[in-house]
Amino acid sequence: MEKIDITVVGAGIIGLAVAYELSKDYKDIFIIEKNSSFGQETSSRNSEVIHAGIYYPKDSLKTKTCIEGRHLLYEFCEKNDIPHKKIGKLIVAIDKMSSEI
Repeated sequence: MEKIDITVVGAGIIGLAVAYELSKDYKDIFIIEKNSSFGQETSSRNSEVIHAGIYYPKDSLKTKTCIEGRHLLYEFCEKNDIPHKKIGKLIVAIDKMSSEI
């Protein structure tokens, strides 16, 4: 019988990211996926945008993780020759924001 160090259930973005990180320390990783290919559930319904954290409160955990994740993702893409575009975003105010928000 073969020995498998780690089994990851689900080949969506989270399952694949977990498997990738674990592959740095473990040789034999097995990914189980119910669909015919990877990323066919929730992962396929994302906006395909690398978020900057601009829509969350300034010092919130969500903002901090968006910013850190953005840097890590761009670094990963560069390191692994993954095509991507930094196109930016234009935000236009149509109303004066309340100072209470």
